[in-house]
Amino acid sequence: MILIPDLETIVILVPRTGTRALKRAIAERWPNAIHLYRHMEADGVPQGYDRWRKVGVVRNPADRLWSLYKYLRRFGIDHCQEHEPVYTAAMRASVVRPFDDWLLYNERVFTAPYDSAGTGRFYPFYTCRHPLPENRKSQFVYLRPDLGTELFSFDDIAALHELLDVKPPFINGTNLAPLPELTDQAHDYLSNWFAWDFEAYLYPEDAKRQRPSDFHAAAPPFYTNPLGLMGGAA
Repeated sequence: MILIPDLETIVILVPRTGTRALKRAIAERWPNAIHLYRHMEADGVPQGYDRWRKVGVVRNPADRLWSLYKYLRRFGIDHCQEHEPVYTAAMRASVVRPFDDWLLYNERVFTAPYDSAGTGRFYPFYTCRHPLPENRKSQFVYLRPDLGTELFSFDDIAALHELLDVKPPFINGTNLAPLPELTDQAHDYLSNWFAWDFEAYLYPEDAKRQRPSDFHAAAPPFYTNPLGLMGGAA
């Protein structure tokens, strides 16, 4: 979560939606910006600042989770060496399994303020209100358009950059390995847990008026991938 006083705008940072490049660009363009939390959700905006504009990016959930899976395989090695080694090792260990298996059964939380090394330390910067595993955390939980957050599709992220007057570099891109063929169980899982995300990614304006509970487990044919919505960006 980044507060930009010059614009009276708050940027909600959903993991694997171009956030690291964006935060660097914001810091350069807006020196007064405050990177208050790593991945705090929109319902964690500090009191008073909740009157400011809130913006965030929503990505195809299959692509986002595949990108996160690949990212974690090299976490603390190729990038993010600033993190506690015990934490990065635990993240890497969580993805020593096929993607389908990680998608269905992962229990490891990506962002939480609690120490991973047994020293009892607490890290306020990593605080979030809903410390769920990413494979069960809809982007709705991060963005909360029902609280007024404006959504930008990942495919139209340039519109957000223009709004914030920034030009982020391309960094932290994962390898280009495509999303592997998913089992029927994995397809059903994505359609169930992330139905809102698929809708919001394609129609961010319409998603403002919907909540995950508006979608039921028997997802409509739209989510069974006729449009390649579960196919593979890096």
